[in-house]
Amino acid sequence: MDFYAVSALINAFTSSILGLVILFKNPKGRTNVGFFLFAMSVFCWSLPYYFWQISTNGEDALFLTRLLMMGAIFIPVADLHFVYSVTNLIEKRKKFLIFSYFLFFCFFISNFTPYFVSHVEPLLNFQFWPIAGPFFSLYLILWVFYAYYAAYVLFKAYKKSKGIYKTQLKYITIGTIIGYTGGITNYFLWYKILIPPIGNITASIYLIFIVYAIIRYRFMDIRIMVRQIFIYLGVSTFAYGFFYSLVWFYNTFFNGVFTLGAYSFGLIVAPLFVITFYNANKVIRNFANKYLFTSLYNYQETISKLTEELTNHIDLNTITKLIVTTIKDTMRIEKANVFLINTRTLPCSYKLFTIKGIKKDSSISSIRDSYLIDYLSKTQKIIVSDELSIFAEENKNEESKIKFKELISYMENINASVILPLIANKKLIGVIILSSKKSQNPYTKEDLELLTILSRQASIAIENARQYRQIKEFGKTLEEKVSKQTKDIRRSNKYLQELLAMKSDFLRVVSHQLNTPLSIIRGYFSMMKEGDYKPETALPVIEAGLYRIVNTVADFCDAYKLEGEKMETKPEKVNIEPLIRNIIKEKLEYIKEKKLKIIIKKPNFTIPKLWCDPEKTSRAISNLIENAISYTEKGNIELSFTNKKDFLEINIKDEGCGITKDDREKIFQKFSRGNRAPNIHPDGSGLGLYITKKIVEGNGGEIYFESKGENKGTTFSFTTPIYKNQDKKILKKKTIK
Repeated sequence: MDFYAVSALINAFTSSILGLVILFKNPKGRTNVGFFLFAMSVFCWSLPYYFWQISTNGEDALFLTRLLMMGAIFIPVADLHFVYSVTNLIEKRKKFLIFSYFLFFCFFISNFTPYFVSHVEPLLNFQFWPIAGPFFSLYLILWVFYAYYAAYVLFKAYKKSKGIYKTQLKYITIGTIIGYTGGITNYFLWYKILIPPIGNITASIYLIFIVYAIIRYRFMDIRIMVRQIFIYLGVSTFAYGFFYSLVWFYNTFFNGVFTLGAYSFGLIVAPLFVITFYNANKVIRNFANKYLFTSLYNYQETISKLTEELTNHIDLNTITKLIVTTIKDTMRIEKANVFLINTRTLPCSYKLFTIKGIKKDSSISSIRDSYLIDYLSKTQKIIVSDELSIFAEENKNEESKIKFKELISYMENINASVILPLIANKKLIGVIILSSKKSQNPYTKEDLELLTILSRQASIAIENARQYRQIKEFGKTLEEKVSKQTKDIRRSNKYLQELLAMKSDFLRVVSHQLNTPLSIIRGYFSMMKEGDYKPETALPVIEAGLYRIVNTVADFCDAYKLEGEKMETKPEKVNIEPLIRNIIKEKLEYIKEKKLKIIIKKPNFTIPKLWCDPEKTSRAISNLIENAISYTEKGNIELSFTNKKDFLEINIKDEGCGITKDDREKIFQKFSRGNRAPNIHPDGSGLGLYITKKIVEGNGGEIYFESKGENKGTTFSFTTPIYKNQDKKILKKKTIK
């Protein structure tokens, strides 16, 4: 078997395996399909080429020559198909591509006639080399045109592209030029020009460039499949090698495999093979990870280790450093920085946690002023700098293109390769900014999947730590207030009793509202960790518990900020109707869950615009509607409006449990709940109506309720000033001053 036969067999094996792996990775991907067609053309050329080289009969050699040309004919057009897919030109060039397939199909039909392959004869060291028929020259001209046209398209796209896409195109372009330049030498002998063919070698080189782009630069994102195939082949080779070595040993020293001595020796060899196989698998896997696929590591091990570490800490600085250090060590990157956003302050405040190297003030300023925060808040997806230029080019909206370019410029200024969003309660609470890797290797798809999971873990841990800090600060504030008020309360037993009652209510609510969800979170997390629950089952419950804690802490903070104070509002002209519709839309799932019906009663007058704080008024209405839903087991909830001269009265009527005489006096008090409330709605904090009353009064209105008693429903009503050019009056006063 000569060199040409062996090289053809290698090309056939490599192209078929690579083509199938890439197709199975994404059967619907245009680039994957394009490469598969090209790889199969190479396979259909290479396999008959092998049999042609080892044939000993002239007729067989002529048939095999024509058979291999079936694959060779379609190589240029299949490669152009692949090139169009890679460069995103397939839609624009679809008609030309269809025409090209038809053109080469015509040559395919003439292939088994003397007009294409005339005959075979000895040339150089080849016993049977094909001689060109009259149609072959036309085919060869088109072959050369399509070959170098494909290289031109790649080079043109390479010049315009950026980032990792540019690097991928570079290796595909170089491979294409080498492959076709060597490939044309295969046709000299067809015209009896005595130049040795080297197309087999350059075809292998082209495939090597494709494999290199896949392994190092995540081309078509199949590295993990390639790694698995490498490991399986390595382990299989070891097993076969061990088996045949053992057969040789048995035949040499025991005169056969099925002798008594061979059986006895097998008892020693069997456990030795198991131990050796285990270690060989480990060595091959470690070699693949360390030298060929350095960024493919054990996801579960990294995530489990981080999760275990996070459970031991509650301090925000410690947690942030732990998360960033884990990412730095796992990804082997130079810099990792975390920005946390405090959305409770207006304007939002930013805090930088950094492990290495960037200026604090300028970085906070640039991240606040960039398009980054808006973009991440909307998409809540990971950003890779290499891919932004592609998004910018593909986006048809000019304004979006400009924004993308601003984002690209921003990431270049801060030397960022990847930006991870930190999402809690469906809101952006911060970002993790990662620089490039020390090895300068790009981030793979598997890297990005792991980083996405790690950012979710980080978000939960950071939000928990921030809540712990808020509760701690809240406790300190409460202690100071108690200490301050105790001096006056000692003079009056009445005030002392009120404070003790407040303390008792506070401890009761904290015990239930914080300990209950924390217990649930701990329980589900433990069961998920031990494998009793899958993450997709446990995480929604854990997330719901976190939302409950966040909302409770927010209510605590708001309630104690308002202690003895009037709610500060920012009134403006407000259209109340769409605001109410949006609130109801948000609560539709809860309404459907309880099988209730909500009705908005149309008044006999045009609902006027109001003068109030829209955000706080929305919260007040939301509290009252949710209250009605929570305490109504069946029936309707009705919203109606009453015009009271300078005020609009909004009424929320339910058919729920009603309010007893004993509960009436304490209905708007802090931490106050009806005697039956915990049984009907155990998750209430007793702060909703207190905060709602403060909001209504802050807007300049009043709130009151009406109930005929137990199980007879309740109507909560509140008034809000009607808009009568108040903003113009305020502006006039300011101008006079």
